[in-house]
Amino acid sequence: MKLKNAALIVASGRGSRIGGSVPKQYQHIGGAPILAHTLKRFIEHDKIDGIIVVIHPDDVDLYEAVVAELDQSKILPHTFGGTERQYSVTHGLKAISHLQPQNILIHDGARPFVEASLIDELISTCDEYLGAIAAVPITDTIKTVSVKGAQTIDKTLDRDLLWAAQTPQAFDFNTIMKAHAQVSQMGEDKLFTDDAAIFEHLDIAVKLVKSSADNMKITNPEDFKQAEARLKI
Repeated sequence: MKLKNAALIVASGRGSRIGGSVPKQYQHIGGAPILAHTLKRFIEHDKIDGIIVVIHPDDVDLYEAVVAELDQSKILPHTFGGTERQYSVTHGLKAISHLQPQNILIHDGARPFVEASLIDELISTCDEYLGAIAAVPITDTIKTVSVKGAQTIDKTLDRDLLWAAQTPQAFDFNTIMKAHAQVSQMGEDKLFTDDAAIFEHLDIAVKLVKSSADNMKITNPEDFKQAEARLKI
């Protein structure tokens, strides 16, 4: 089996800022785990051919309980993450490589409101670019400091040039595989906060696809309240 468009869902984090007895992706909003809401968005999208989920080794039972309640026709065998997000993505890419997808959409397991239209646009953009990411233009005025921890302003950035990165982040599969392999050879001190940053480091162009704040990542306790409110609309 060969896939055209696959999704890689990163769900191996611990979510320590949220608290609770289980990691945040398994906590409930709207009567179901966050991860279940996220997976349904990709399961129900007609252009997504397969889905691999990267989980923590301690979460197998929690994960299996989630997928047991879903349509599993697109769900591929899960794989385990690493100590950093970057390593988890690398593990996921390697685990799905035998299916040779054309494009891979990498997405946060705790970002449950991604719209089908955004997935569509990212996939279509990958026909022209090797990488495309969901992002939101910055509207606030952004200040920087000279060193970490400082509380006096160093300078003000031009907000017209600033975007906040989100997921999904879509890539030509072979190119992102090679990119991860290249940076892995640079040593453990070369970590990137998202996959687009790896392309940037290697001077590979990435297209910004306009998203919205509705495509929120659940990170803090306040986000749970906002997510619950959205599901009641």
